[in-house]
Amino acid sequence: MSASEPPRFFDLTGVEWALIALAAVLTVALLASLRPDITLWPAMGIAVTTLVVGHLCMTVRRFVAFPDLIAAAACLQWVIAPWLAEAYPPDFFLFRMALGPDEYLRYAVPATVALWVGLHLPASRQLKGSRNVAEAEPLTPHVRRTLDAVIVLGLLVDAYSRAVPSQLAFLAYLVSSLRFVGALGWMVTRTPGWHIRVAVVMLHLAAVQSSGGLFYLVVHWGGYFVLVYGFMRRWRWQMAVALLVGLAGLSLLQGIKPNFRSSLVEEQVSGPVEAFTRLVSMLFEQARQGHLVDPDVRPGDFLVRFNQGWIVARVMTHVPAEEPYAKGETLMEALVFSVVPRFLVPSKRDGTSRELFRRYTGVYLSQNTRMGLGIIGEMYANFGRWGGIAATFVYGLAMGWLFLFFALRAQKNPLWWAAASTVLLPGVEPGFNLEDIANHVVKAAVLFFILWKAIGPLKGLLAVPVSDVHQGTYAFPDHGSGDLSPSIEPAAD
Repeated sequence: MSASEPPRFFDLTGVEWALIALAAVLTVALLASLRPDITLWPAMGIAVTTLVVGHLCMTVRRFVAFPDLIAAAACLQWVIAPWLAEAYPPDFFLFRMALGPDEYLRYAVPATVALWVGLHLPASRQLKGSRNVAEAEPLTPHVRRTLDAVIVLGLLVDAYSRAVPSQLAFLAYLVSSLRFVGALGWMVTRTPGWHIRVAVVMLHLAAVQSSGGLFYLVVHWGGYFVLVYGFMRRWRWQMAVALLVGLAGLSLLQGIKPNFRSSLVEEQVSGPVEAFTRLVSMLFEQARQGHLVDPDVRPGDFLVRFNQGWIVARVMTHVPAEEPYAKGETLMEALVFSVVPRFLVPSKRDGTSRELFRRYTGVYLSQNTRMGLGIIGEMYANFGRWGGIAATFVYGLAMGWLFLFFALRAQKNPLWWAAASTVLLPGVEPGFNLEDIANHVVKAAVLFFILWKAIGPLKGLLAVPVSDVHQGTYAFPDHGSGDLSPSIEPAAD
């Protein structure tokens, strides 16, 4: 950090923090004027959400702000949606909040803050100064061919993934995810032709997911691509617009999803293309009518699709009143099962098992339904209120160190931002259990390490400094928004 550069706290200057704090105060004041019943903890939850989103918008220009994406998703599902559920309860009693907003948010808000601090602490201590750089040049022809081969490999494996034995299904999924790594590699370096590759892999994903009526992978990968694009374009306020557009699009998708799934059952589709065409047609029709959600659906029934808090609240009322604290049992099982292959433990359960859900919520799920406790729900089930907050911080810290591993290398070689996606992405889902996330992260990290060290072209691609990866330097142009920090030159070979 140069002598003229203002000091930073968690990647922001004092002026930037002041602007975000002002936005938080104004947001709380505005909502309080509309909802006079807002009490202390809802107000704090709204303020924390504003700070998290503000931090995301301020830092996306300096690095791919994945920790803030995790925290923003947590704020939506752990804080905002549960708070709104008091005013807009769902018809189905099972999905209603078992606790009042103050009692629930007294745990959820500090736990969310603990997650955010844990996610950011490693990078804020290790990555000093700016992560801005000057303008990037296209990749060399050799690197382009390598990344295109990765995209083709991923698409081919995905096409034949259903023929893979169940013991190898997860490995096939990880290999198929390499198509996104290849597209992101083209994208983050602004190599001409990146638009086509991103469109191919994302439209292919949307079509395949449409045929099954499941869209969470589209949302996860789409969010990561938007983060990378915001980093490329050095966004600030534009990121806030993108988040609002994304939330509106997600609301539109959630609004038509029940009818879309029903149509898949009632009328068979010939394949992913027809399913995707039907989905787009239904989305367009809903938007044409000016509805973000189905007008026939009650607000509470729509809101519950974003609300992870009803599950956390069930855990809080069920443990320890009906079920004793797990005292780390589920966490140890998650860590063991994430490194032990399933064929060695035939009885190994799924992370979102119905039995685990029933045990710690008291709710029985149907045969075809799978739900997770969520990170803060599982931490509460193990350690209670204060122990759950501390454990959530430790979880955030672990994810933060993992993010730092990629971020440090991405300072010299932007292709590391592409590689990071396959390992980090499950962390963005607040509704997963620790086992879901640990199982993916550990196995994806092992596979990545093997490929990285064993395949010569990939090892060379990620090992060389950026000056050798490109025909020029790794950097993005400033689009007229005066940044407070100087550029970082790439390291010498």
